[in-house]
Amino acid sequence: MQVRLTEPMLTALRQVPEIPDNLLARLNAARQDGDAFVMAVNQDEAMAMTEMCQWYIRKDPTTGQLGAQAKLFEGIVNAIDEAEGG
Repeated sequence: MQVRLTEPMLTALRQVPEIPDNLLARLNAARQDGDAFVMAVNQDEAMAMTEMCQWYIRKDPTTGQLGAQAKLFEGIVNAIDEAEGG
């Protein structure tokens, strides 16, 4: 499947210390397409990336809102869902 990501999303993923090598390779192979980047992943990779991103989607305890980084990871999960046809 083809997942469309923004440059800030790619940067956030590259900063994840525990990103598996296979996902990092997919991330590094993303190609620019207009104002976004397209990353090709299979179903297993999409699931692994979604699970990894969910660790970073946390609300700020004082405001109850998602912070800027959490919104990026939420956006990645949403982009994967859209690519899956959801």
